[in-house]
Amino acid sequence: GIVKCCNAWSRDIAGKKVYVQHKIKEEEDSIWEQLGRPGSRGYFFLCGSKQPEKDVYRTLVGIMQSKGGMTEAQAQAKMEELQAAGRYVTEVY
Repeated sequence: GIVKCCNAWSRDIAGKKVYVQHKIKEEEDSIWEQLGRPGSRGYFFLCGSKQPEKDVYRTLVGIMQSKGGMTEAQAQAKMEELQAAGRYVTEVY
């Protein structure tokens, strides 16, 4: 399978803050193919600080909407389905 680790260091580039949700957005095609597309079997793990959790979730919902043509409610339901199946996991503190 594919393993992709997207690290974001918001203070690495002076004057430019790059957060994990930005890195996720850059990978939206792959994330859709592995996580959202019907029949996909990928997993998504968010580990680390709790701070970006809501922004990451919103970004993933947005990917489901833009790539999958889902309404917000459908995208939310897809995320809940992924979470229930253990395919969207957060390990945050």
